[in-house]
Amino acid sequence: MPEGASSTPAEGKRERQERFARDLRALRAAAGNPSFRTMAGKSGTVSHTTLHEAAKGIRFPSWLTTKAFVEVCGGDVEEWRARWSAALGTEEAPEAEAGVMEPAAGADDPDEHRDIVEVPGDGPGRPVRRYVVVGAACCGLLIAGAASWYLRQADDDVRPGTRATEARETPPPSPLISGDRSTFVGDVTIPDGTSVKVGRRFVKTWEIRNSGTAQWHGRFLQRADLPADNGTCSTPGKVRVPDTAPGKRVRISVPVVAPSRPGSCWVGWKMVDGRGQQFLPGARPIYFVVNVVE
Repeated sequence: MPEGASSTPAEGKRERQERFARDLRALRAAAGNPSFRTMAGKSGTVSHTTLHEAAKGIRFPSWLTTKAFVEVCGGDVEEWRARWSAALGTEEAPEAEAGVMEPAAGADDPDEHRDIVEVPGDGPGRPVRRYVVVGAACCGLLIAGAASWYLRQADDDVRPGTRATEARETPPPSPLISGDRSTFVGDVTIPDGTSVKVGRRFVKTWEIRNSGTAQWHGRFLQRADLPADNGTCSTPGKVRVPDTAPGKRVRISVPVVAPSRPGSCWVGWKMVDGRGQQFLPGARPIYFVVNVVE
């Protein structure tokens, strides 16, 4: 939002929730952009349609949906609980307090559209009517199951080999050096979702910890070849990582120039040696995401 502009509470809430959806998209991109069907299969609790609507910002997700999304993409659940609560707004009670019960694992997703059939209570002349309604509901479930099977078959025809590919997912590759590991500590400057003006120059700084047993020497952060929201944030292709002993923390900074038009800009980075070989190929990239405004 431009400096000096004001917004109503409703507009502020909408902006928070739109930013939350952008952050979900950035988290998914950092995880390698898995398909929503793959994500739904891994979660086992939320449908791919619900996950897709959450990422697109079509509607604000429940905490159950958000938790499944974050877990599948390898995010910090506690951190995202705080983000979700902030986006929901303090004027609204959490779902449990508002009387909205989240189902246990394996139950129907509360975000899914579905018809509810109320069966009349017992009474004179009612038993036959009750069985008719229950029978109709069972027939409806059979029809819905057949339709679901047909749609899945059609989807496989459009994307041949998808199901086989997802079933053969392999574990992430091992570190280049045995015992090497990096842990993200936090954003020092420009937290994710910050609004910056078009063309603005800023410095993004992260803090990470050498949580492995290998000494860090001669390392760099290299801009990852993953798709960004608009790909127009200007940055160096590579920045140096200061030498860091095991167990120690280090801060790494990247100069950035925002694009000349509004939008969302996501850029990821991987740790490499002087030849560009990745030290931690199986780890998610470190990244920043900003909202560019006029």
